[in-house]
Amino acid sequence: MPETWLDRVASHPSVRRLKELVGGSVRRPIWWKLNESSPKALDYQEASRVCSFVRQSPDNRRTCQGRFLEALEQARATQKPVQFICPIQRYAVCLPVQQNGRTQGHLAVCHSQGAFPRTTVDLADLLLQTAAQELERSDELKNLSEAIQPRCVALSTIHTIHRLISSTLNLEELLPRVARLCSQVLRADSCAIWLVERDKKVLVPRALVDLKKRPRPALRIRPCRMGVGLVGRIASKCQFTRSQRFMAVPLMEEECLGVILVRRASSSSVFSPLDQEILSTLAEQAVVAIRNAQMYESQERVTWGTIRSLSAILDGMDPYAPGGLSRRRVMAELALRIAQKLGLPESQQKPLQYAALLHDAGRVGISEEILKKPTPLEPAEFAKVKEHPIQGAKLLAPLEVLEPAIPIILHHHERYDGTGYPKGLKKEAIPLGARILAVANAFEAMVCHRPYRQAMSAEKAAREIESHAGTQFDPKVVHAFLSLARSGKLNGILRGAPGSS
Repeated sequence: MPETWLDRVASHPSVRRLKELVGGSVRRPIWWKLNESSPKALDYQEASRVCSFVRQSPDNRRTCQGRFLEALEQARATQKPVQFICPIQRYAVCLPVQQNGRTQGHLAVCHSQGAFPRTTVDLADLLLQTAAQELERSDELKNLSEAIQPRCVALSTIHTIHRLISSTLNLEELLPRVARLCSQVLRADSCAIWLVERDKKVLVPRALVDLKKRPRPALRIRPCRMGVGLVGRIASKCQFTRSQRFMAVPLMEEECLGVILVRRASSSSVFSPLDQEILSTLAEQAVVAIRNAQMYESQERVTWGTIRSLSAILDGMDPYAPGGLSRRRVMAELALRIAQKLGLPESQQKPLQYAALLHDAGRVGISEEILKKPTPLEPAEFAKVKEHPIQGAKLLAPLEVLEPAIPIILHHHERYDGTGYPKGLKKEAIPLGARILAVANAFEAMVCHRPYRQAMSAEKAAREIESHAGTQFDPKVVHAFLSLARSGKLNGILRGAPGSS
């Protein structure tokens, strides 16, 4: 049988002390635990073992019961202990057990030869009330905890999602993180995320996390059309769906962006309304993260389009690139590989790529006679060329997105020993991106044809760069470059470059 309120009160330490207090003066006490506020009958199985009067006949038991029930009713009505004398002149006391101001049952003791002292009865009642009040407070705290817990989980979820938003704007990283978070918070076996394509007709699966690591066929999820199938219907109707083993929620902004679906195995507990509330909170915050990432990707496409257009204009002005693969793109790819070898974070890789594509934008202001001169430049002409990093930085400075790339463009002709231009910076004072671009720029210049000299082989150019480590170039950057050269990864970058050997 389920535990009753009286069972819980009776097992409290205060009630054990009560039995010692009241029963200590009774040679063979008979204890009663009555789980009803107004019982209709008493169970005499235990009493019959002690009391010969009730054991003798049913009539005696009915007589005792009548007196007993009358006292119990009085205790219920007054909510105070009642002491009475049974038919054989033995004393008994009934103690009502309260819960939230109502009598839920009684504890009683009988078969005492003498009356129970008033102070003993009052103390017993106080102990009983204390035990009941402690249990009530315990229940209140438990109920409060159960009410607060969902909110705590929701707040924790929001905090975690905010950390996701601030940690990455890359959808390929973000969506698996959101899927794993949903699985872990909801104790689900798997979570899948679909996003609506631009034509708004198809949902494409973008992330899947399976915490059970089941065989690959069990993980297969496919694209679906809007309005077709479970995921398609949820996206088109924008409605939450919950069953015992799965929940699916649309990712809603002004329109549906996608769907999150979580599943539990048949051996797991079923999803509850609380789980639904948590998943809804997750979805609301995930929408913010996804939309930010999508806007960032869109901005990145615009940025790259602008930079590539500027690079193409510069290609058209380059006298050494009559056709074929852009030298700037070769340099950008080489600089990126070196940066990755050095372990630079993505936030520093992109400005380096921008700088590689636009590093000689300042040559726009230099006359074609100087740029196309087939013989070595005069000192005054070379001085004019040396101004191009400064002019390029000034030209590109109004483009806010290029701000991190400006120092690289400005200082990519500095030398590690401090004899470069335009500022004569030395060693670590030169931005790392500029030190990387200096190596990529020099290597590209050596392996591509010039009117006044033939292109070098990649191997000879690599040896030339190695010989200038510590003077013209940063040794750490040279070491990373040579590691790429020895692995053969430069071949793919150089293949197709104009005039390369």
